Amino acid sequence: MPPIYDPANPSSPEVRRRAFRLLFLCLMATGIGNSMLFAILPPLARELDVAEIYIGAIYTLSALLFLLMSPVWGALSDRRGRRPLIIFGLSSFAVSTLIFACGAWAGQVGLLPPLAAIVAMALSRALFGGLGSATNPSAQAYVADRTSPMERTEALAGLTAAFGLGGVIGPALAAAFVERIGVAPFMIAVAVIVALGAFAVRTLLPENTPPKQRQRPINPFAQFAFAGDPRLMPFMVYGVLIWLSQASSLQAIGFYVMDRLQADPSEGLQYAGVALTAGAGALIFAQLAVIPALKASPRTLMALGAALILVGNAELVFATNYAAIVFGFLLNSFGFGLARSGFTGGASLSVDPDEQGRAAGLTTATAGLGFLVAPVTGLWLYQAVGPQMPFILNTVVAVLGTGLALLHPRIRAVVQIAVHEPAPKDPL
Repeated sequence: MPPIYDPANPSSPEVRRRAFRLLFLCLMATGIGNSMLFAILPPLARELDVAEIYIGAIYTLSALLFLLMSPVWGALSDRRGRRPLIIFGLSSFAVSTLIFACGAWAGQVGLLPPLAAIVAMALSRALFGGLGSATNPSAQAYVADRTSPMERTEALAGLTAAFGLGGVIGPALAAAFVERIGVAPFMIAVAVIVALGAFAVRTLLPENTPPKQRQRPINPFAQFAFAGDPRLMPFMVYGVLIWLSQASSLQAIGFYVMDRLQADPSEGLQYAGVALTAGAGALIFAQLAVIPALKASPRTLMALGAALILVGNAELVFATNYAAIVFGFLLNSFGFGLARSGFTGGASLSVDPDEQGRAAGLTTATAGLGFLVAPVTGLWLYQAVGPQMPFILNTVVAVLGTGLALLHPRIRAVVQIAVHEPAPKDPL
């Protein structure tokens, strides 16, 4: 059993680095499992001959439960410790991926009608949304527990980059192997990798944060009320805006590539895989290379990120060829990498140490809200109004995000916390 974390005997920097690397690898595996869906689902929808809006059902229920439960898991990690919740979330993700693979296979071979297969896949993703959502807020709180204010934004950027690195690998692997081995075997392999990650955390993660003395209710309503705290509210609004833009882009880009290039499902998988991989690579570069080099405040990252999202979506609106589509999506993803790290770090710096789990749960929940609304702002607008419409709306959203980051006094105040609060001599 890994030793229990003891504040009187903090871990060494090397032990802490090993723990962060393990969490990085686990979140990267879940990122692979999530991002591969954006490459797999559009061609799968065309193969099953179902409308784009039905694919939104796969995301919607999962996003709703992810939105509701992420704050609960974050608050529960304040009570029970981070490691048990990380293990639980990874295990749930692995099980949900196995069920998804079974539903996709049953639809492809004709054991289930197309809409029944969609329902099965949607329910499997609901399992991820409700239970697998425990991983991210608990892992973020684990890192926040063990970093000083000066280093926290960079450390959280590194952790969230793991999910983005999975986003690079997932579409590339899907494009390379799905045509060779099939959707179901590929997803089963991902589920096994994530399950191994859960076992590694169970046996190797060296610390387990003890319960906090202040016990708070963990129901969703109490947690969402915390989002209205003046310290957090501007970061929550900003997070919802950028996640709304990112989620609608991810859901629409595969269809956009196929329709603009008039590609069949097989070609569409390859083209979408390249675009998604390029975007995820830009996101990783932003979080692992640019943010550590800039040493910028959360506010600067938020403003710069939203501005780049604006430019990227404008490029997508007017794109006339495949290269322009990829470039626009790359800019959008690069900006999102900066913006996500900025608002996540800013929210963490705004609250007290015993509120880190709650704050991490709420910042994670912004992704759920974005994906909950995205089937309307992305796929429905795409189908009902026109292919460019999701990206036009994203441009407007990015304008609002840029203004919020530049002008809101609470976001500007966090700069003072990040710059002037001294770091502890021996951070945990």
